Amino acid sequence: MRKVYKHISFALLLTLSASCNKDFLERKAQDIISDDAAYGSLSGIQALTAALYNNMQTEAFDYTVEGNQAAFPSQATDEAVRSYSWGATLDPILGDEMFGWWKYDYVRNVNDFIEKIPEARSISEEQKARFLAEARFVRAFYYFSLVKRYGGIPLITKVQKFSGNLDELKVPRNKEQEVYDFIASELDAIVDQLPESYNTEERYRATRYAALALKSRAMLYAASIAKYGTVQLGGAVGIAANADGYWQKAYDAAGKIISSGKFQLFNGYSDKTTNFQQLFITGADLDKNKEVIFVKTYQSPDLAHGFDFYNAPQSFKIDYGCATNPTLELVEAFEYTDGTPGKLRVQDDGGNPIVYNNPADLFKDKDPRFLASILYPFAPWQGGIVELRRGVIDNGIQYTAANLTDTYGSGANSIPRVGKDGPLLSGDPTKTGFYLKKYMDPVNRLADNRSSTPWIVFRYAEVLLNYAEAAIELGKTADALAAINQIRDRAGIKTLGAVTRDQVRHERQVELAFENHRWWDICRWRIATDVLNNTQFHALYPWLMWENGKAPAQMKYTFGIVPAPKNTRTFLSRMYYQRIPTGEIDKNSNLAQNPGF
Repeated sequence: MRKVYKHISFALLLTLSASCNKDFLERKAQDIISDDAAYGSLSGIQALTAALYNNMQTEAFDYTVEGNQAAFPSQATDEAVRSYSWGATLDPILGDEMFGWWKYDYVRNVNDFIEKIPEARSISEEQKARFLAEARFVRAFYYFSLVKRYGGIPLITKVQKFSGNLDELKVPRNKEQEVYDFIASELDAIVDQLPESYNTEERYRATRYAALALKSRAMLYAASIAKYGTVQLGGAVGIAANADGYWQKAYDAAGKIISSGKFQLFNGYSDKTTNFQQLFITGADLDKNKEVIFVKTYQSPDLAHGFDFYNAPQSFKIDYGCATNPTLELVEAFEYTDGTPGKLRVQDDGGNPIVYNNPADLFKDKDPRFLASILYPFAPWQGGIVELRRGVIDNGIQYTAANLTDTYGSGANSIPRVGKDGPLLSGDPTKTGFYLKKYMDPVNRLADNRSSTPWIVFRYAEVLLNYAEAAIELGKTADALAAINQIRDRAGIKTLGAVTRDQVRHERQVELAFENHRWWDICRWRIATDVLNNTQFHALYPWLMWENGKAPAQMKYTFGIVPAPKNTRTFLSRMYYQRIPTGEIDKNSNLAQNPGF
């Protein structure tokens, strides 16, 4: 009897082109495919390969913490707080998993593909080599997704087959170092077998530069663990090797991408704010956006996401909205364009509130990346403004409200006490006085699963940041400075004359904000216990200064800084690794739990 395998069906999110071309990764796998059908034709092999890509944990728009609705990873960091009081606890102590145990079914599928593709008779040897290289890239990505969560995990590279003895399938954990070394060796083995680029129909497949970008990122993580982590469980967590070797691998991989000349920082618009905003909107256009190395694309309505739907400001939303509220701490991490610290000027030297004729002037000369990433009070948006007002101050007395309908004043000068977009201490509107702008469609209000903004998995700016971090750790300060200044120059902010490790990390924080790097960065640097544990994040609340006889539009504003409600984090040192779900340990008695759990 012909052997039949069940393959997961999928709506292939990472694959669609904005054009009408039928791209390689647009091909859909079926629920049940026989080996003869799957490996007997080029189209069948393409469908299987596309399924492997689809199962990569790229942590894109549909990726949430603890599996809760609209609980995006930034809300678990110092980047943002969650507007909703319901849903995610953002505390892995309270559940078996925070970021999800990665399914070994996917590892088995790719191992199965790797074993069978050499025997495929329907394609050339050259095609076999390329498909095999792509599968090994995907497998390396799978294992990176696992090792950064759990440390050492079982390293399975062959399809396990049941011979009647279940104990043979209970594989113990490899050392964390062994997993990272496997990732590096796999990528080294395939990098020259992957093409530098593809034709238009296949343009979203992994290139050799995607492999180098993955190696650069993974080796950066390994180096950090080796330098800042602690070896436990006999090496199942922690890395005992010299960190410099991993820093060097990260540096070299990034250097190869840089020296190739194939990529450059996006500079499609003269206005720096518009340019940084459009970098993410145009990420699927690989002809015009040379910053993109590897991207997951979407198309509405069939293969779309709901990021706009869940994050739209209160008065611009269709239903949910408001989910991600950037913290004042992140806002102030963005410097001013002259390179001075980004602390907002809400008080004068005497501690008195500064009165602003135009409340948006508080953000004048801030880093354009801030203006492109965060919607601030009275920012322009989708043909209107984000009206944020906590209340009215009249003769030194604050008048606020618990809803958006209470008014102040009378007649033509009557005004809602709270702005149409909040902030409020309860309900949906922002709790911090800010909304998310990065990735959001600047023109259209979008229903759930109607967003098509692409998710950039690897981009050139990250490569420069990886290069800079590895360089500064290796003592190659000049190289780190050159890379950081390229990013700052593109951003429209004063370049540096010298650079430190903390400045490299700071640049990474602001450049990559909301790109789902921050959690992993503060964990691998082992600073999350300082950044997150029992930390109170803050909000910025605008107040209208009431003047009798004036129209509200002519009145001035001051700002208050207050603790943001319901956002205190708990982060203990054991949480640098995620808890392995108890169900997985029940199935495999050789799978040791991470320390502290």
